[in-house]
Amino acid sequence: MKLPRITYKRVIIILIFAAIFTAVLNGVLSSKINKDIIVGYLESEKNIRVDIDKVSPNILLGNVNIEGVLIGPRDSDSDQGLLIAERAKPSPSKTRIKISSVSLNVSLMDFLFGKLSIRSLIINELDLSYSVNEEGNHSLDPLLDPPKYIKGLLNPEYEGKKKRRELAKMRRKLDSGSEDLLDDSFNASEVPMPTTLDELIIKGGKVAIKLDKSGNNVYLSNIKGSIADLDVDPQNLKEHNSALLGLAGNLKVMGPKSDSEYASFDLRAEGSIQPFEVSSGFLNPDLVTRLTVEEGSKIVSLPIATRLASTLEQLESAGLDLSVIDDLLVVDKDSTFNLGLRNYILRAVEPLSVMINGNELTLEKNSWLNTANDEHLINASFTFSDKISGKAFEKSYDYLSERVGKGVASAVSELLFTPVTKNGKIHIPFVSSGDFNRPKVRPSVELKDLADAIKEGLKKDPLSILKGLLDR
Repeated sequence: MKLPRITYKRVIIILIFAAIFTAVLNGVLSSKINKDIIVGYLESEKNIRVDIDKVSPNILLGNVNIEGVLIGPRDSDSDQGLLIAERAKPSPSKTRIKISSVSLNVSLMDFLFGKLSIRSLIINELDLSYSVNEEGNHSLDPLLDPPKYIKGLLNPEYEGKKKRRELAKMRRKLDSGSEDLLDDSFNASEVPMPTTLDELIIKGGKVAIKLDKSGNNVYLSNIKGSIADLDVDPQNLKEHNSALLGLAGNLKVMGPKSDSEYASFDLRAEGSIQPFEVSSGFLNPDLVTRLTVEEGSKIVSLPIATRLASTLEQLESAGLDLSVIDDLLVVDKDSTFNLGLRNYILRAVEPLSVMINGNELTLEKNSWLNTANDEHLINASFTFSDKISGKAFEKSYDYLSERVGKGVASAVSELLFTPVTKNGKIHIPFVSSGDFNRPKVRPSVELKDLADAIKEGLKKDPLSILKGLLDR
């Protein structure tokens, strides 16, 4: 059936009007989303100053592109809610978040029905800088507080939100046995509505952390990260509070003046996480992550290793080569384990083993390090390789044979090395505690002195004295 010519004209006219209407609607809605609107919203939620260079929205497609984002400490301009064009330049700050660009894509249909469905959030060139004091408090913390003033007026929600923040901080420092004390004091108001996110991608970035107590600097660079399948419902965090994390980068620990390198690790983290604490709605302070330390990562200076070597003089005098502990430590192959992080305290969720210079360093479950003040308690063991263990046994036998004769050498060597031998290898269990830079390290087994071992060996077999003399 052939349609009349006039029908085609009507269709074309309708399409033209639809296109015009769509363009006008998009223009009107897009004009409602600009730099000042976004800055005003963010500054009404947190105690921050926000600067943005450019915003390019396309409402009908659900896209918003933001360029040149700088977030730092709040000032009088942000308290007054001044327009960006009316503000003075932000003061330089060592605590800041800089982002080259942010691209956001959401489902408008879901948003209209009260759900935020983020298809993608792409962050390009993240630059984060802050410091941590010895109590574990970081300089970003004040930025996460609620603002006291919004557009020059006292924030009516300030006292309530500030109290919840303070209670949350207190709760995180309580023992796990007391966690239920403040359960009714919190809610999940950090998230405005049920939210899903298909993917968050960080394309390039760096993080600089200054540790106030030691003066050391931690740098995470070449960051490539993602969060996928985020599912958060603030009213039902028990059922909807999950995400898949993927993160890779290089972690360096440098001295106070950043002129000396202590360690360099190539890391990967991956696995499922709970982003929020169920009872409070705040960011989860106790994250467990599957972490991989990649082959070739190195430790240039490890005080624990140096102190451990100094405690093994009895074994060194009997032939144990300790230079493998003192020298540059290099990770031989990828090592994967579960690592927990709670308020800057790293802990081994399970035994943590790393192959270093052909030897195995194992940290026992629940060993921990407070990265804020360098306090630590580590139960660990150092197992020497087959090659080094074999050489130590051989060198010890030869040395003792020359000193006391072959008849006594085997008995003395056995007395010296049996307490520290496991599966045919030299295995030194030890404990390290106190300040990580000046650790107290002690073996977890009793080591025999060489002279005592010789006396004890001679007592076991009096005839060995004569045999030893004949051997010599």
